[in-house]
Amino acid sequence: MKLAHLGDALDHWKGSLIELIGGKDVRVVPMFTDDKPWTEQQIEAYARLLRIRPDDVLKKDSCFSGKTRTSYFCNLGEHDLFLDPDTGIAPDDKSAGKEHIRTSEIAGLFSAAPSRMLLIYQHASRDKDGLRKKLNSLHSTKSLTRCDIFAYDSGSVSMLVITEDHERARGVLDCLKCWLGPIASARVVKPE
Repeated sequence: MKLAHLGDALDHWKGSLIELIGGKDVRVVPMFTDDKPWTEQQIEAYARLLRIRPDDVLKKDSCFSGKTRTSYFCNLGEHDLFLDPDTGIAPDDKSAGKEHIRTSEIAGLFSAAPSRMLLIYQHASRDKDGLRKKLNSLHSTKSLTRCDIFAYDSGSVSMLVITEDHERARGVLDCLKCWLGPIASARVVKPE
């Protein structure tokens, strides 16, 4: 997340989905990529836009970079998490820049708390089937094969949902189907 994007329409979109899917138990891992930490007022605005409390923003004093990524995802508790990378999930772990989260980092978050649910922001791919390919890749990752993985695709961005709790996954899918009504089949994407 970059300060230059704070308050854009996507923050409202993210907030509505966090509220709808995650409820009050979601903590936010902002993955701030600016050169210096955000101020308290900026974090408060970010939290309001995401419809959460400022105390639910984790790592608020840390910027995410190649130097910090090894320790960044440690000590996040066992909460459900919304991860807010600039771009989304890296095409592969080796090419991951600070704008991406790696698949191995996602898997590590489940080894720390297997019952959690992850919500992950993802920019649209230039490839028409890019989102489904990303979901297929995640689902074929050895440590994520037990997970339910799907996404709400808005057309320009997506919210990925990953959880090992199949009952919770069904509940989220039902919620999205109810919320989206007749367009749900076109907007909810699952791996093949």
